[in-house]
Order: sequence, then structure tokens, then C-alpha cells
Amino acid sequence: MPPSTSLGLVSNTFSIVFVCTGNRFRSPLAEAFVRRLSLGLPVTTESFGTLELEDAPALPEALEIGLRCGLDLSSHRTRHVGHASLDQVDLVLGFDETHVQRAVVDAKAPRRRAFTLRGIARLLPAAEVSPQEDVILRARHALDQLEEMRAADLESRRHDDMQDPFGRSWNVYRETAAEIRELSILLVETLFGITDTRGLPPVPTKRDRGRWSLWPLRRD
Repeated sequence: MPPSTSLGLVSNTFSIVFVCTGNRFRSPLAEAFVRRLSLGLPVTTESFGTLELEDAPALPEALEIGLRCGLDLSSHRTRHVGHASLDQVDLVLGFDETHVQRAVVDAKAPRRRAFTLRGIARLLPAAEVSPQEDVILRARHALDQLEEMRAADLESRRHDDMQDPFGRSWNVYRETAAEIRELSILLVETLFGITDTRGLPPVPTKRDRGRWSLWPLRRD
């Protein structure tokens, strides 16, 4: 068994961990999107999977989409959440409730700071944030408000699971990546006040003999 990874909360650093099933598409893309969007901020990002797939590369679809979005995932290798210690992490984000539960049970992530990506994206717009606050204090203050909101939002949580695209069509991979990008933008914008997305080109809308269309995604 590889040595345990310990990701500790540091007072001047905000730590975000993403967890999916294989750690080969959804979580590495989200990790890379958020890292790029928060470039220059005291923010750390990591990703893990719930399957025992240590040291496997990202899926070819993740590599291809990442490249077209200006992200290099070629050095990514999978890590199992059971080998991590997440008890001091600021925020843990899964793609379905199983991922959240595994992070809490296996890696001791704090339940009050563990959400699905869709779930936190639905709650964050209602959080009260102060633009004058230190960026890390702003993010932690926003998260402190979410547990009470989540407790009153049980019915909506039934629709929070983001399906694993593994083995499905290119369009499913693309649509999944596009949603992860949009939710990552919302996350960084709300927590840290960052709205500049020029360094993160949109996900290509189609794949045709190696040629790509890069039409911007709408944010209504």
C-alpha cells in the first residue's frame, strides 16, 4: 500500500479535493479547471477516485478535452481516496453521493465540508459573501453557511448525481466536461470572487476528423 497522503488545512491556504469513481475523467478535469481559474490565489487542488486504480493515466477523452481547454493532464495519475487523509481539507467535492460518503468514511473528510459538485453549485448563489474580505476568509465564510441550507434541501439533492461518462459516446464525454467547466467557474467565482475565464477556453462543441469547433458556451 502506498504511503498515506495527508492534505492539511493551513490558515492561509484553501484546499479543495475532488473525488469521482476512477479519478480518470471527472475529478482530474475539475481539479485542473479550478486550478487554472484560481491561478495566483492561495488555493490547492487535488483529486482521487474510489476504485483501486493507482497510477493509471487520465482517460484519452480527458487528455483530449483538457488539451483543447489549455490544460495538460498528461502527468495525471490516479490515486485512491482510501489512501488519503482529508480530515483537515477545506472542501471535498464528489460527483455523486457515494463519492462524498467514501471521502467521509474512508478518508475522514469533514461531513459539513463535503458536497456533490452539483449540490454545492445549487447552494452557493444563496451564500452571503463580502467582497472586502480576505479571499480565503471569504471562501470559508461562504461554506459555513451551506450546511443549514443543505439540511433544508433534501428533495433537490435527489438530482445531484453527475453520471459517469466512461464507455459512452464522445458527446456524453463532451457534455460532462462542459458541465464540469461551468460549475467550476461558478465555484471559483462565488468562493473567491474570480470572474476572469480568459485562460480557460470552452470545451469543444464537436469532434470531426480531428477538427474542433470552439464555440463559447452560454451562461444564462
